[in-house]
Amino acid sequence: MTVIKREAPPVTACCLGEGSGLERELLARGLLARDGEDYRVFSREAAGETGQLALRGDFVKLDAGGFPYPNARADFLQNHRQTPAGWVQVPVPLEAWAFGQPEMEALRWALTHGGLTLHADDAARFYRARLWGAELSAPRDAVLVFYRVERDEGGAIVDMRYNFVAREEFDKSYRIVEA
Repeated sequence: MTVIKREAPPVTACCLGEGSGLERELLARGLLARDGEDYRVFSREAAGETGQLALRGDFVKLDAGGFPYPNARADFLQNHRQTPAGWVQVPVPLEAWAFGQPEMEALRWALTHGGLTLHADDAARFYRARLWGAELSAPRDAVLVFYRVERDEGGAIVDMRYNFVAREEFDKSYRIVEA
């Protein structure tokens, strides 16, 4: 198991439905689309043409490559603080896993219950899962980041929120605090 923390530089983000300049720019670039009252977010990992589902009031933030990622409103507000320089993600320890590391409990749960599949025969789409209402994939060098792991009273995992992070983004945005 690897424990990581996100570095704390300001992140570029906006609340969907407020008509911000960033929202208008992402719509114009085709990286965000309206779907009635909802939105479709075309992240780096979105496979196909449907995009990831985000609701009005959710947030999107940009990765280092300028791609948007949906963030549920409650999770975003819990894990970010607004400063004069912009939104800053509060650094908290998270679990992460990369190909070649020993298996860990969160990975086994994601494979068994969380919809994650690994495809050894396809390095470009090694990780696959249905997340945010879309089929997502990421190459073998991406990192699985477990944003929330919920456990019952006995310590067993009952739910989680995870996503794939492109290696380039991971290397720029996270630091390993325990390997």
